[in-house]
Amino acid sequence: MKEKTLIWYKQFLTDKYLFYITVISIIFSGLFIAYSFMDYNLVNMSAWDMGVYTQALSSGITGHLFYSNLIPGSYLSEHFSPFLFILIIPYYFAPSGYTLLFLQDAAIGMSTVILFLVAREIFKRTKFNGKYINKNSLPFIISFAYLLSPLTESPVFFDFHLMVFLPLFFFLAIYFYLKQKYLLNIIFLAMIVSLHSSFIFIVLMTVIMELFLNNTLKIKNVSYKKYSLLLGITFIVLAAYYMVAGLLKGEISGSLSIVPHIHVTGSVSPISLPVYIITKPLYVFNLLSSYYYLKLIILFFAFGAFAFLFLRYPPAIFTFIPYLLYSMFSTYQSYYTIGYQYTMMIIPMAAFAAVMGLYMMDKNRHKIKSYNKKITVAVVAIIIVGIAGFSIASPVVYAYNPNNTISSEILEYSNSSAMAKINFEHEISKNIGKDALVVTENGLFSLFANDPNATAFPFTSSVIIHGYYYTYLVDDENSNWSKENASINDKCYSLNDLETKYTNSGLYGVYADNYGIIVLKKGYTGPVNFN
Repeated sequence: MKEKTLIWYKQFLTDKYLFYITVISIIFSGLFIAYSFMDYNLVNMSAWDMGVYTQALSSGITGHLFYSNLIPGSYLSEHFSPFLFILIIPYYFAPSGYTLLFLQDAAIGMSTVILFLVAREIFKRTKFNGKYINKNSLPFIISFAYLLSPLTESPVFFDFHLMVFLPLFFFLAIYFYLKQKYLLNIIFLAMIVSLHSSFIFIVLMTVIMELFLNNTLKIKNVSYKKYSLLLGITFIVLAAYYMVAGLLKGEISGSLSIVPHIHVTGSVSPISLPVYIITKPLYVFNLLSSYYYLKLIILFFAFGAFAFLFLRYPPAIFTFIPYLLYSMFSTYQSYYTIGYQYTMMIIPMAAFAAVMGLYMMDKNRHKIKSYNKKITVAVVAIIIVGIAGFSIASPVVYAYNPNNTISSEILEYSNSSAMAKINFEHEISKNIGKDALVVTENGLFSLFANDPNATAFPFTSSVIIHGYYYTYLVDDENSNWSKENASINDKCYSLNDLETKYTNSGLYGVYADNYGIIVLKKGYTGPVNFN
């Protein structure tokens, strides 16, 4: 073991490109972590998804099954994600939203290094021998372009989500497949499924692609009979898991579902799509054409940023299918807009497809006219589009969205009036007990997410309206979320409405009031605090 460790350490120091990409990944992860921490501290995160994960894990470490009032119920009844049982380990030792954000942003940097190792493993089979573009530099170029991609950085814009671990597990599964470490390959494929039960489709397509990969790279001699057997076993295991997940999810939620429901907002599920194509073709076309410009932009960042190299390796297309079915036939913009976690379902696949596309160009170099020139053009295009995409749409720079970048967060810290309000919000949360019954709004909920009894509008239940249930009501009267209606028993209520009801009841007193933040406390008759 010691000898292997020394070999790895020596390799790290002698492979300058591995050293470069590791250092760059650490720097970028540091920037992402800094941004996420600032965003969290500035109370810019929402109940979904940051709040629900924090509350679910906080209840998990107290012995409850990842309960959240926002669902309401166990998170596993909403999305069957056994990975929470692994995530709860670091969360137990550091129970904070900062822990989740650190792990998320570190995973992005780590996935970049694993992509480099995957690309190096494949390119060592090639004969690239240019001065600057060769089999040693190409892994660095591809992995750095992946790190620069706005699609890779996209989840940094939005709270926390388990989906951000998908690229890391995807690259690790392929890496160990290339190294013929099949047990580890299976483990990381299972880790993908543990993030979300519907990811069985991603795993199935990955296994199909790996079978083609084995034949392409001549990893191991396998007969077509064994190919068919392996694919059949994979299908049976994944189908069995899917049904078991459905049964467990139904048991947890109290329903009688056999399989998990695939929730695709604004669309039909991928399973129902083939039927709709036949029975409702016009409806399907309208879904596909809705917000087509956003869809084209996201596809260009995924494929164009890697010079459309996936076309040279068609088996890679299998890995794109789950995302395309999930997002392109939907009217829900978040699925195909930079700034959300859904890009994790396509960007690692696009990067790996680019690696294989370059490999196929080398493999067929004798059939390609101007082979060296085409390789150079493809790599230069990747570099140019990568830099341009980073400059236009990255959270690290100011150009994409002035209100959602590291620069904007730093400027907000320099705004004394804004910081006074933020400090007031933090002070309020610290003075309300962890187990207090609190109702607040979406934008403030992250401050109270460690409280298992807290909830937020518009994610609430009828008990709030029909009884004076909560001890504290915390409202930002200047927030649009406070005006957001929750539909309860065919009637619409907002947090502002609830504040008015609680105030007029005479049962609540003003506990604190400043900067547009008002805190009502049941039975309170003392002076207004912190004003």
